[in-house]
Amino acid sequence: MSAWSRFKISFGAGVLCALSVSVTSAAAQTVKVGMVVGVSGPGADIGESMVRGADLYLALHSKDLPSGTKVELIKRDDGSNPDRTKRLAQELVVRDKVQLLTGVTLSPQALTIAPVSTEAKVPTLIMNATTGALTRSSPYFVRFSYANWQMAYTMGAWAAKHDIKSAYTLVADYAAGHDMESGFKRGFEDNGGTIVGSDRTPMGTTDYLPAMARIKAASPKSLFVFTLSGAPSIATMKAFRDSGLQAAGVQLLSTAQNVSDQQLPQTGPASVGMINSAVYIATDSRPSAKAFLAAYQKAYGQNAYPDLPAVAAWNSMEAVFGIIKKHGANFTSDQAMGVLKNWKSPNTPAGPIAIDPVTRDIVHEVSLAKIQKVGDKYENVAFDVVKDVKDPWKLVNPEK
Repeated sequence: MSAWSRFKISFGAGVLCALSVSVTSAAAQTVKVGMVVGVSGPGADIGESMVRGADLYLALHSKDLPSGTKVELIKRDDGSNPDRTKRLAQELVVRDKVQLLTGVTLSPQALTIAPVSTEAKVPTLIMNATTGALTRSSPYFVRFSYANWQMAYTMGAWAAKHDIKSAYTLVADYAAGHDMESGFKRGFEDNGGTIVGSDRTPMGTTDYLPAMARIKAASPKSLFVFTLSGAPSIATMKAFRDSGLQAAGVQLLSTAQNVSDQQLPQTGPASVGMINSAVYIATDSRPSAKAFLAAYQKAYGQNAYPDLPAVAAWNSMEAVFGIIKKHGANFTSDQAMGVLKNWKSPNTPAGPIAIDPVTRDIVHEVSLAKIQKVGDKYENVAFDVVKDVKDPWKLVNPEK
């Protein structure tokens, strides 16, 4: 059985029931939204989170649409394979006649969709792919997740300003990993820090002990890591502990999606003390975050914790509904882009967000947090926040 089939079977029965009731109408005008996402292959954990977040929003809010209107979310699993991503996006546009595209697990897949979105003039709401340059690859791309430098540069700048003067970087060897590496380095070095070494590892590897040996030999004060969510990130944390770097007092630095709240029980003591930058923390005390967590766990189980891709999917669907509420079901591409480029939402599960109309990229609050044991659980506990963070990469690399 495929990962996609297993996921559909395990999907919360309550959500399915609510969704079927809310969208059943013989006379309904249907807005078709194509979602290309990897729930198999590299990044499958990310893809499944996006599906959950999008489905949950539809289940709870379809009743808020104008009378006689429904949203049909047409999902396609690309296996995180860029060639398959492009083909599926083309099929959704040409055969299924979707008005919007969304999903997109990793940056290489997003780049293949860019010409499809541009040629067909189909707005694409990016729920995850995070490389800074992506929104420049198509005028119809709008990002609802985050840009890598928003968190990596912020983390590097904070570390250097707080007496962490040397660092080693360890990242997955693909576009987003390179982006995270350069963002952290720039923020760290801009504020007086020194990079003593860098390492890039295959995307799907779970063998990090050789890299940890090289890191240990370089004797850094800190280690910045960015690996794929799921098995790779869990293995990274355990290798950090098993290599003796944690016991030696090397400060582990990262971004929150590297070890999501859902994975904290699996990393356990290995990730305790990690300082990270975050635009969403599942245990955040703000009312919007608490309400989202309660709805998510009602749908998917009390041990399920949403992560940033789930929230980005939720926020993307809110923006889709915003288009329909303003222009109805038969909106044009220009009308949709007018809403998306100027989108603001003050009370998302991640706090206030806005889209920068010039870059079509998201503006976030970025929290600094530390993983701690709270009672009998491990939690990411915020201790500082930087407000209204635009993508620093675009400031450093202005469009020519």
